Amino acid sequence: MKNKTRLSWGNKLLLALIVALSCLITAQAQQITVSGIVKSSDDNMPIPGVAIIISGTAKGAVTDFDGIYNIQANLKDVLVFRYLGMTTKNVVVASAKMDVIMDSDSEDLEEIVVIGYGAVKKKEVTGAVAQVKSEDIEQFVTSDVAGALQGQIAGVNVTASSGEPGEASNIQIRGITSLSGNNTPLFVVNGIPQIGDPGLAPNEIETIDILKDGASTAVYGSRAAAGVILITTKQGKSGQMSVDFNYTYGIQSLSDEATPLMNTQDQLFYEITRNSNTQISFAPLIERFPEWINNDNKFDDYVLNRSAEVKTYSLSVSGGAENLTYNIVGSLFDQDGSLINSNFKRYNGRASTTYKTDNWKIDGSIAFTIENRRRASSGLIVQAGRYRPFFPEIDPNNEVSEGSAVGGVQTPAVALNQLLRRIDDSNRDRINASLSLTRKISESFNFITRVGANVTNETRSIFTPNFILYDIENEEPIVDETRSGVTEISSRQTKFNWDAILNYKKQLGNHSIAGTGSITLEEDSSKSFDASIQGVINNNISVLDIGNESLDAVNSGAGPNAPGSINDYSTHRVGLLGRLQYNYKGKYLLSGLVRRDGSSRFGRDYRWGTFPSVSAAWNISDEPFWKSIKSTVNRFKLRLSSGSVGNDSFSDYEFASTIASEGDYVFDPADGGELIGTSIISYANKDIKWETSVSNNIGVDMSFLKNKFTLTADYYVTNKKDMIFPVTLPGSSGAYYDEILFLNIGDMENKGLELAANYRGSIGKSKLRVGTTFTKNKNKILRMQEGVTRTPNANIRLVNESPNATVSFISEGYEAGAFFLYETNGVIQTDEQLAAYQALEGRASAQLGDLVYVDTNNDGKINNDDRVYKGSGLPDFEYGFNLNWNLGDFDLSMNWYGTVGAEVLNGNKANAYNFERHQDLVNMWTPGNPTSQIPLYRGDAGDHPNYSGLTDYWLENGDYLRLKQITIGYALPKDVTEKIGLDKFRLSFSAQNALTFTKYLVMTLK
Repeated sequence: MKNKTRLSWGNKLLLALIVALSCLITAQAQQITVSGIVKSSDDNMPIPGVAIIISGTAKGAVTDFDGIYNIQANLKDVLVFRYLGMTTKNVVVASAKMDVIMDSDSEDLEEIVVIGYGAVKKKEVTGAVAQVKSEDIEQFVTSDVAGALQGQIAGVNVTASSGEPGEASNIQIRGITSLSGNNTPLFVVNGIPQIGDPGLAPNEIETIDILKDGASTAVYGSRAAAGVILITTKQGKSGQMSVDFNYTYGIQSLSDEATPLMNTQDQLFYEITRNSNTQISFAPLIERFPEWINNDNKFDDYVLNRSAEVKTYSLSVSGGAENLTYNIVGSLFDQDGSLINSNFKRYNGRASTTYKTDNWKIDGSIAFTIENRRRASSGLIVQAGRYRPFFPEIDPNNEVSEGSAVGGVQTPAVALNQLLRRIDDSNRDRINASLSLTRKISESFNFITRVGANVTNETRSIFTPNFILYDIENEEPIVDETRSGVTEISSRQTKFNWDAILNYKKQLGNHSIAGTGSITLEEDSSKSFDASIQGVINNNISVLDIGNESLDAVNSGAGPNAPGSINDYSTHRVGLLGRLQYNYKGKYLLSGLVRRDGSSRFGRDYRWGTFPSVSAAWNISDEPFWKSIKSTVNRFKLRLSSGSVGNDSFSDYEFASTIASEGDYVFDPADGGELIGTSIISYANKDIKWETSVSNNIGVDMSFLKNKFTLTADYYVTNKKDMIFPVTLPGSSGAYYDEILFLNIGDMENKGLELAANYRGSIGKSKLRVGTTFTKNKNKILRMQEGVTRTPNANIRLVNESPNATVSFISEGYEAGAFFLYETNGVIQTDEQLAAYQALEGRASAQLGDLVYVDTNNDGKINNDDRVYKGSGLPDFEYGFNLNWNLGDFDLSMNWYGTVGAEVLNGNKANAYNFERHQDLVNMWTPGNPTSQIPLYRGDAGDHPNYSGLTDYWLENGDYLRLKQITIGYALPKDVTEKIGLDKFRLSFSAQNALTFTKYLVMTLK
């Protein structure tokens, strides 16, 4: 008989705990830290940015700059190594130290490209789409991400707007897209459309995808008439928490290549020469104040900040577990302006998280932007250019200014002093929030609903203080209260979006079918208020209600000169989308799309528009007949697309007349009571309809040398039909103050060629990335209003002369904004030339030294009919060159950009002539200098045509090549950073706009 030992419940529990603990210890013993270095089999060089994932989980890591990785894993786990252009490698964990060699993949490029409502492999893209990654923009120290794109993507033109600190750049994709609205592309951040440039910090961005052709942009409907910029922000990755901090400090200044102005000696010589040879005899002030002769002041000493600081701080924290990841980013951009009294600060913050299970995925993000800006006074450079070098020094802190004010005329010194004391502050805060839910319904279907909100509030306060003008001629103080004042502006913009998207995808053998259906609802609203008052009575108080009561009559005027206005607009849009995609073995690709758009900007009969698109691609290099050359030409893909997009980029409520309370009246003389009168101040066009853009694109993608060298080429033709164009109504129509009416009266064409070539490889032990871009775009106006072949392009003038002195035009058969100018042919130097010129109608009063206007149509007259085409500011082509080079712990990067074929009208030079300050005037024509080609000063442009802004005398070659950015960096070796507890520590030196090669003298921000 065997004895049985019974265990008590307490002993059983103890035994279970011991077994569980043993299992836990065993499991922990199996989990180790796996580390190593990933290298390329081609050159045995480390590969940074390789993604490492534990198979079957979301846990992963990324190799650092030196190709080193660290990851917590269990023995016998499978590590999956992925990198663009390399064959994916699976490695079983067998030890704590595992180096990996990756081979080049000439068969499959796995790069993912965002295309709108989805993402595809680059190999499967059928439209014209380009991508820029974070490392290509983070090296730029800029408040404006768009500025970092210049020269990096073919077909994307970026120009500075005002040059003010914090001011957004002007960006165009494939030329001018609208004559009635702005040409700014649609910015989409993580699937949510934005209000203009979202103002993101570079460290927030993971990738930027540019949609250029109509078939690609059609996904976003009328909002995408000018192209689309898709921004994907950085997201957290599962694994150990990562903390990154970046700090930059720089000094910027305006270059010295500016308009040359006279010093005191030359200025006095010029004024004496002018008085001796013309009927103008202004007595130089220096004759009355001889002590000024020792002055030799420069205007830039007062208006330029030669050492403007730029500082950036950025901090990011990211990490997560298997199902939940997070990313938190904060940054500060602090920039002093290169003009005095200007600066910009921007605070950015963003928190995003992703939670996913087998069937659900939730993405949430909230971001804020706070901007504080002080603008330099408008016209500061122009007024400074009038400042005579012998004038006394300016003290902006003194409320008493000395100058000549006889008859209320201020000297340039007084006008400049007033602008230097002006304060223009604005504050903007923006909140962006988005939430996206994805539900996997089955293996073939998933449903996405996404909501986004964007709220922007801005206030602006302009304060022009009062000051006493001491008349040094009569020794009397003069106070002109109308020259001081306060202006307050406030605005609020909101954008709300909701998308519902149903996706279908099915693999049937070698056939892949995908479909997308969506509905989009969008509401944009804008409210603004501005008010102003003249006559500041106390410079220590800058609020709106401090104006002098005696000026109430001035401040209460009605009509277009009223000091205040209120605007309240809202726009509603609805979009319906159906898209079908077909893929056969990754070889033949076809995509068709129909977009139905509705916009509240149109009247009831024209509110809806339908816009179809189709695109196709053929990976020819996957065909059997390509095998013989595939080792040389690894890839060859042909793309074709044709797409249409609607455009509603014009003012709200154009389909309805505007009625305003104007002119009270007495209906019954016996009663005598006044009734409120109303009148129509703008006319309606109830027949205004959709402007349609039809874009046709053919492109090729090629790669060579194991995909190290890639070439992309696109040729496109984009036709704008029924273009919405603003037409000024004549006074005879009863229009109110030159009222504008929008009509569908024009057609325009953009056609061009884009080339982008990139090389990624190694030279010895160094790694090299080189990229070049080439863009040629030809813009042409095909049709205009019947009976009209040329109309002014807004009121763009070169100098302050008559209101009709426009230099830029919209003209049939020419590019938008073409220059039509008087052609000139030197200066009248002999009596024979003078007699022949005086025989022309309208030139009987000409004199020796005058500028010769050419009678281009040979009708014996000089008039507006003689103005001829003289090019435009649009370049014939643009090019860019980008270099990234790494050797050991050192790195070098540079970006070049240039344009060829643009003409520039030099307004700085024209104004300096008119203000009698340009250095050229020392050598102007006089009887003692009879061979000079510089016209004699006979009054400014308003008095005499010699210095008119309407001639080609100011036309210059606008070609330039600029080194936009160069950076040299050094990263401390890994063994050093590990000792101080860091993964990476890098120091760098960077210069922006360091070199510019051009014949055109212009201030450049360095």
